[in-house]
Amino acid sequence: MFLLNIFFCVILFIAGLYLKKIYAGYSKYDHKILNWLYIYHVAIGIVFYYYVMAYGGDATVYWDKAVQFSFTDIITMISNGSATGFILLVNYVPAQVLKLSFFSGSFLYIVLGYWGVLLFYNIIKEILPHYTYISKYKLLFIPIFPGLLFLPNLHFWTSGLGKDTILFFCVALFMHSIINMKKRFIGLIVSMAFGFFIRPHIVLFLMISFGIATLFDAKMKAYQKILIVAVFASLAFYLFSYVMNFVKLESLDTQTIEAYSANKTRVLSSSSGSGIDLSSYSYPAKVFTFLYRPLFFDINGVLAVVSSFENLMLLIFSIKIIFNNPISTFKASNRAIKSLLFFFLLGALTFSLILGNLGIMLRQKVPFIFALIIFGYTTYSYELSLKRRAFLQRKKMQEGLSK
Repeated sequence: MFLLNIFFCVILFIAGLYLKKIYAGYSKYDHKILNWLYIYHVAIGIVFYYYVMAYGGDATVYWDKAVQFSFTDIITMISNGSATGFILLVNYVPAQVLKLSFFSGSFLYIVLGYWGVLLFYNIIKEILPHYTYISKYKLLFIPIFPGLLFLPNLHFWTSGLGKDTILFFCVALFMHSIINMKKRFIGLIVSMAFGFFIRPHIVLFLMISFGIATLFDAKMKAYQKILIVAVFASLAFYLFSYVMNFVKLESLDTQTIEAYSANKTRVLSSSSGSGIDLSSYSYPAKVFTFLYRPLFFDINGVLAVVSSFENLMLLIFSIKIIFNNPISTFKASNRAIKSLLFFFLLGALTFSLILGNLGIMLRQKVPFIFALIIFGYTTYSYELSLKRRAFLQRKKMQEGLSK
């Protein structure tokens, strides 16, 4: 059995290293960055494994239950709407049938998380014409590209065995698929189906974001907008009632939402040492807390120190976005970029109401932070295109005068 685990991990490692071969058009520069991202992601994934082994967590529970529960029990859990049941189903074959170790199972999720990172990298490559040149812009002496893609928490929470890694992959696959829906329709369906079983409200966010972005797409014809919006609105409407039941929310009136938010915040804030009392915070302060804390005044351990530096970089990056023509960038952007922005806004404005635990915030904001980073990259790419256009115009005028 030991040899089977070794063989499984070696095959997985090689498969992860060659995942980028699925997508064509990478330069030597891209291969270099992606190789480093892979090694970095694997290293942090192993750190996550030892962290869970030392301090415990849901990951070991998901693996142990997949060994203990029968296939029928797991299917029953899924039919009752249990997200945990879906994770147990994913773990069933490697854990119970193949009898692999928890480390081997963790490695499977490490590679899946890297695949999500790879998909986001591919999004950047496909939709940003100047993505290699924005590396000249720096934050705290670190190039924003690819520097921000190496932020530790973005890899820590997407390399663990559990819901967050699968959900991250689903979000990345969805955003990658909408760039070219005709060729990537299967990816779109898979991302929504898998995401539905884990966190249906995130799938709802993705649908709403894409629907709104479609309405803002100036390049699409009216009948195309109507068709796409109608399809996604129908799916969202069907999903909405399920989500309401999933989050145990009876109605959307102000009083009910406030009561739900207060109760959810109270429960989460008392769940660990990283809980904070948001009851007295203004709404903007809650959004800020979700996006940019912990900061240095919140430090209560090594992870909080790392997160504080990371959040400081994200805060500075966000401020620079605000002063970097975000509205003009939005107008000039394609549907995928608009979807990413709306997805980020929906997540930040919604999750800030209900989360009162910094650890849970760090975990659940990862897909939204990737969306923010890509939109930020877009503002810099747009600025470069404006400078290049102005340079060519000046050059043309000078050539005209010289004649």
